[in-house]
Parts: sequence; C-alpha cells; structure tokens
Amino acid sequence: MSRIPNRRTILGLGGAAVLTALPAFTAHAAPHRPAGTPLVPAVDATTLWYPEPADADTLIEEGLPLGNGRLGALVGGDPAAELLHVTDATLWTGDANIILDADGQFPYERTHFGSFTLLARVTLALPGHERTAVNAYRRTLDLSNGLVTTSYKKGRATYRREMFASEQDDVIVVRLTQRGGGSLTGSVILSGTHGETTSAHHAGGPGASFTAALGNGLRYAAAVTAVSDSGHVSVDGPRITFTNCADLTVIISGGTNYAPDHAAGYRDPGVDPHALAVTKATGAARVPATRLRDTHVADYRQRYDRFTLSLGSSTPCQRRLDTWSRLKTRAAVHTVPDPELEVSYLQYGRYLTICGSRSGLPMGLQGLWLEGNTPDWMGDYHTDVNVQMNYWLPDRAGLNDSFTALADYCIAQLPGWTTVTQHSFNDPRNRYRNTSGQVAGWTVAYSTNIYGGMGWWWHPAGNAWLCESLYEHYEFTQDESYLRRIHPLLKGACEFWEAGP
Repeated sequence: MSRIPNRRTILGLGGAAVLTALPAFTAHAAPHRPAGTPLVPAVDATTLWYPEPADADTLIEEGLPLGNGRLGALVGGDPAAELLHVTDATLWTGDANIILDADGQFPYERTHFGSFTLLARVTLALPGHERTAVNAYRRTLDLSNGLVTTSYKKGRATYRREMFASEQDDVIVVRLTQRGGGSLTGSVILSGTHGETTSAHHAGGPGASFTAALGNGLRYAAAVTAVSDSGHVSVDGPRITFTNCADLTVIISGGTNYAPDHAAGYRDPGVDPHALAVTKATGAARVPATRLRDTHVADYRQRYDRFTLSLGSSTPCQRRLDTWSRLKTRAAVHTVPDPELEVSYLQYGRYLTICGSRSGLPMGLQGLWLEGNTPDWMGDYHTDVNVQMNYWLPDRAGLNDSFTALADYCIAQLPGWTTVTQHSFNDPRNRYRNTSGQVAGWTVAYSTNIYGGMGWWWHPAGNAWLCESLYEHYEFTQDESYLRRIHPLLKGACEFWEAGP
C-alpha cells in the first residue's frame, strides 16, 4: 500500500524550502560524449513532416520548435531565408507589480507586470535557394531524435539542414551539409528585438554578439558563431558571411542574469551574460558538429525513450502522407483510424515537455516559444488551470523530472507571493478579501510573472490548484525529499484558507 501522509503529517514535516538550480545562465561542465551514434534510424523514427516552409508571418502556428528547457527557438524551414526566433525563458520585462489598482486588483500590462519576450532573431540567408529554385523539399520534426531537419534538391546537389537545442552544450546548433557537388554561400545575421547593437567578435572564430539590459535592470546577451571545414567564413558587424563552403555549423547562445532568489531581487550581479554567451558559442564551435548532435540525441533519448505506446499499425498509404494532409484526412467524415498518427500526437506533447521544461522556468501560456514581443496574455503563468494543464502530462508519460520546474518556480516565488498576500489581500477595495478580517499564508492572482509579482484579479483558489498539482507529483514519485521541499507551499496555502473566509 502506498504511504501517503495525511494533512497533519504534512504540516508536521517542517523544514525550509530548498532552492535547486533554476534557470541560471552559468558555466557548465564538459558534457559526456557518447562513443557511438545514438541516432534512431530514419525508417524507425516517429516524425511529423511538411512539404512546404512555414509562413514567416504565422511562425507560432506553423514553425517547428526547438528547446533545451532554457533556450528555445521557432524555425520555419525557408531554404533561402531561414529565420530562428530565439528565446531565453528568463527574458522578462516587468517587476513585482505591487501597487494595486483602484479596485484592489493588480495592474495587468507590459510595463510593471511585464511580459515574456524574444532574446534574438537569427537569419540564415542562402541566395539562390528560393523555394521556386529547389525541389523535393521536406521539413521534418524527428520526435525520436529531437531534431528539426530541412532537405531539398538544387541542381544535382542535395542539401540538408539539421537543427537542435542541446541541453548538454547549452546552445542551439544549425548544421548545413550537402552532397552531390553543391556549395554554401550566404550570411548569418544576429538581431536583437529591444534595440540592441550587434557587433563582431573574433574570440574563437568569426562571431557576432550583443549585450544590453532591460528597463527593469535584467542584463542579457546573445552570441552566434559559424565554422566550416571548407570555404571562407568572416564577420563584419552583425553579419557573418560564408563563401563556397561544403558544410557550415552555426552555434547560437545567450542568456540573462536572472536568479531564483527573492532576496536578491531575482538577479545575480556576478553573472556576465555576454562573456558566458560568447564562451559557450565558441566552445561548442570547437566540437565537431556530429559530436554535438550525438551528445544532444543521447541526452534527449534518455528522457524520450522512457515511454512507448502502440495503438496498432497505420496503412502504407497513410504513412506516405505529409502530416497536414494526414490530419485533414483523419478529420474527414467516415475516415478509417490512423493509429500511428494518434501516437505521434502524444509523442509531440512529450517532445514539447522535454524541450520546454527541464531545470528552468516552467512552461507558461506559450511554452518556451514566441514569434514577437507582444504575446497574448504576456505569455505568463495563468493559475486558473493553464499552467497546471501544462504539467498534467509529465508524471503520466515517463517525464517525472520535467515536473520539477513547476515546483522550483513556486518555491522561488513563494516569498513574494506571501508578502503581497499578507500586505494587500485584505485591502478594503478587494472584493475577494476575507470576511474574517484575518489573512495568513499565501495566494496568487490569475497571472504571475517571474519576479514574485502578480497581475489581473486576485484568484484566491489559485494556491489550492497549484498545491493540488504539486502534491499529486509526490503521489506519483513517493519522493519524501521533494515533499519536504514543497511543504512551505502546502502549509502556507492551508494557513490562508484557515484564516478566511
């Protein structure tokens, strides 16, 4: 029989919340490199594929996502103008947002509540490779290996673009290859999205980078470098150019000085984001691209391979269809089942969880992915079920460790949530205030940010909804050290309700 403590036992556990490594942008140890290739062969891999590039104006709907839990990217697969929308989970505007509106509720706007925003845009230009000039085009999300690929033919040559976000090397990698006598000539441009100036650097090879700070004092930086075993690569300002290359590897890095520490204002003044970004990009560039890929795939598969599902076999005709055509066919009236498509839908959810939730901030309304700096509802954490819904999957699908990001976030935010609750919840203008006149513990508003702040209306039941998810993870894992870590959250939520209504 499973041993689940009752409420009295939980409240008796005591102990302070222990913070773990949240999404700090820090130096990392050299990763373990696998001896052989861990790639799942293409014939055995679960894939989603499309016969056309994504529309650049609707990349959030059509682009393919990459992520290592901290760094993310949306990619469109345009053969002549690849665009990567790069994110860092901690690049948030705003502050603690503690000044209430006239009705006793919280402001909900992009200045003080803040918003999740883009770190950078990286454009890979290959003149002459326009969609009309190539054939046999295909872009693929390989769920089994954690890779996004684009392939096509131009003349006698076949070109392939392979992209991934490595947690082990903490970079995004774009690897371009060709066979059949082709060559690669073009440019890579790094652009900020908050008015930054990109400059050239030559540390470890041709590269470009920028560094800046948001109005709230959060410092951040991004860097890109490119290397090739052939041809010529150089840099001028924000533009890296490459000429007559048989292959090219582009490395992208970046981050902020965010820290999960309320007492320090959620900043680590000792972190130099620019130096780290350049160091990580140039360090990865010294590793052969296939080794970077194999390191990433081995790490990704350690999570992905924990769970398999078979609902039966699809037909050869169904398998030949691209994913969009397959979805439309499946939705038609009187259609026959397509069991492998159904499995890929679940595995896509697992892919997003692995990419979007590791030892970093949890997934908000848009996960780790953006196409601009004005996401709906600020891309925030909605406590009225949205953030909880993001975490219904992990424990049920072999990804227990992906849940930890939500618990770490709540622990890091608890001091701010507690202070604001006890100071402001019983404000006489707040129509949700406790009629007892007493307040204790903590609760939240409908929206929360990463600085201990809240937005929109108070949502008193939000603490219970969050604690239900946090405790359910314990029921799955039976990890008592985890239970001790979340104890202050559970206790504070109980104290809040005992003091009301």
